[in-house]
Formats: sequence, C-alpha cells, structure tokens
Amino acid sequence: MKHKLASLIFLGVVVPAMAQQAPSRSPATNDVAPVISKLTISADTVTDLRLKPFYAATIRMPEPVSSVVVGAPTLFLAEHNEHEPDLVVVKPITADPAVSNLLIATKSGLVVSLRLLSDGSASGSAKPVDFVLIYKRRGSFLIGAMDEAQTTPAHAPKAGLTPYELALREQTQVTSPAWKDESGAIAASMGMVTGDGDDVLVAFSVLNNSSHWVEILPPQVELANPTGKGSKNNTEDGKTKKVLADQVAVLEFRFTQQKLAPGARVDGVVRFERPDFKQHQERLQLVLATADAVNRPLLLELPFTNQPTTANLKSGN
Repeated sequence: MKHKLASLIFLGVVVPAMAQQAPSRSPATNDVAPVISKLTISADTVTDLRLKPFYAATIRMPEPVSSVVVGAPTLFLAEHNEHEPDLVVVKPITADPAVSNLLIATKSGLVVSLRLLSDGSASGSAKPVDFVLIYKRRGSFLIGAMDEAQTTPAHAPKAGLTPYELALREQTQVTSPAWKDESGAIAASMGMVTGDGDDVLVAFSVLNNSSHWVEILPPQVELANPTGKGSKNNTEDGKTKKVLADQVAVLEFRFTQQKLAPGARVDGVVRFERPDFKQHQERLQLVLATADAVNRPLLLELPFTNQPTTANLKSGN
C-alpha cells in the first residue's frame, strides 16, 4: 500500500513538474517570411539558401538528380528520393546557427552550388526563409542556345552575388522606402534600376495600406502610349483617359513573400528584356496589382536607358 501511494505521489507531482520545465521546441509563427524563387542555372554562381529550424526547403531541378552532397551532414540534412527524381529537400537539423554548402548534380552533368544559411531557432522580426527554389535552364527564360556549356551568363560574376540577387538584397535593406500612392490599398517604391546586358533589373517594394490581407500578383512591364485608344487599366471608369499598352516579356521575378498582412511590406526584383526603341510619347512602366483589384494596378514609370551593372562596365558591355 505504501509503495502504491508513493507511486501515485510521484505521478501526480513530479511528472507534471517535469513537463512544465521542458523547453518548448515549437517554431514561432511570426518570425518567418516564406520565399518562392525561380533562378537560372549558372555554373559560376553560388546561391544562398536561407533556412530555419523546423522548416524544410524544396529545390526543384530541371531534370533528374544523380547525386547530392552536403558539406556538414551533422548540421543540415539533404534528402533525395528516386520517386521524385527532380526534387531535393533540405533542412537544418540543429537549433544553433549554422553554415555549410550543398552540391547538386544532375544526370546530364549540370551542377548547382548553394550556401546553406541557418540563423538558428531564435525568434525575432520576420526574416526571409526560402521555402521553394526552382531552377530552370537558361534557355527556359532567354532566347538562345540550349547548350549549358556555351551559355555562361554575362551577368554572373565569378564570385559573390549576381546582379539579380544583389538587387533584391539591397532592396530588403532599405529601411524607409519612398512610397508612391500611399492613399490606395497598396503603395509601392521603386529601388535600383540597372541594365544587365540586354536585360533590365528593377528592384521594388510594396506596402499593404489596407485593413485586410492582400495577395500581390506577379509584376508586369508595359510600354504605354497615352495617346492611343483602348486600355488595360482602369477599365471600369469611362471618364479616365485611355492608355494603349503593349506587354513587355518578363524573364524572371522574385518576391520575399506574396501574401501581405495589413501594414506588411514585400520586396522584389524583376528582370525583363527592354525593347530596342520606343516613340517619344511612350512610357515604360512597372505594373503592380493585387489579386482582388487587378483592374486597379499601381504604375511605376521606368527609365528607358539604364546604368549598366558593375560587372558589365568592367567587361565593356
């Protein structure tokens, strides 16, 4: 009887006390800004993959993967399943800050190199975390040869970030953007605009001014003629001056997130191939809109001629 009484006391007092003292390992829900990215494969570029404990990142290759190598397998786990030959799943397996690298090779010989970055499980302000990274062949975005060995992109420097990645990183570091149209549901701010060979890179930010969540649609670029007839914008207002606009092909874009809470901000970058020429009255403009008000976009006028990136200046492009 005494032994049973002692056991009941232990179960009723000691075990609940241990459960209360056990540290919680659940992830914070407000310290992660999910990012979905599309990148072009480049043998001369190392891509940063931003990770977080309790979250997994999915990397999709354009063809079946043959091998995956992690520099520090005690810090990061990379999984590849033959039933999903194009996918690699990566996640940190330590709650402490960690850095390593990852190499992915495909059956045709393509190789991508990534730097794995995890700031640990410490909570704080929302930071970008890569959830999905989709790699495409260069021929999938740009018109040109499909032979990867002959299509080393001119915009990729030998070391460090590409101009595309650098534009997004610098935009995320702008603390007080100059917002345009703060009276509307969304406000926008244009950042760095640079020429990269035949392409143009535009960094931007969008702010949710409304009292509800909004979803930012993929950015578009138009060549608008204010003197034309017909309109893609403000079609519900018959008194609004009509604008004829031709679409400019967007090659790739990247958001830090697409769904914004009230008062939240998203940073992004878009790459497009600029037309060779335009008429004097035509305007090149970036078009930003939300899913619930696609007929009321926010327009940011872009310069037609842009300063080349540092890499292109050095190469004489």
